[in-house]
Amino acid sequence: MRNNLGPLVVWLLVFAGVFLAMQRFLEARQQPAMAIEMAAGEVAIPRSPDGHYRLRGEINGLPVVFMVDTGASSITLPAPLAARLDLPRGETLVSQTANGTVEGYATRLDTVTLPGLRLTHVGAGVVPNMPGDEVLLGMNVLGRLEVVMRGERMILRRPPQD
Repeated sequence: MRNNLGPLVVWLLVFAGVFLAMQRFLEARQQPAMAIEMAAGEVAIPRSPDGHYRLRGEINGLPVVFMVDTGASSITLPAPLAARLDLPRGETLVSQTANGTVEGYATRLDTVTLPGLRLTHVGAGVVPNMPGDEVLLGMNVLGRLEVVMRGERMILRRPPQD
């Protein structure tokens, strides 16, 4: 009986090790890369292992994780995060997404802070069934900036003043 348990224990330990390693790998893929402030008003964001560009920032002084989404017209937040940020509920919005039509509501963000960049009075949308806590950084913010792709980095900078 003892001889039969030895290989079973070894295989259970191997499977447990593989499970833990995969769990850490998947968690690391979701972590936002640390954006590097290159100069005043300019930030470089390394590409995350899953191919997205994420950076830490703030909405109304509270920390959030942004995922750059050039396909989003505006900053978009999941409803539970909007509730934690105590954001005001505005008019109902209907949006077309990759997953179909969704209904949400408009809100206004007093401040949006990215490394080296601070924007005020920014419109946003709140979507009730959006998974996770990430905030989509959409074109209403990206359109105010120059977006440059350089290798595995995305560089966001304030455009030169005319």
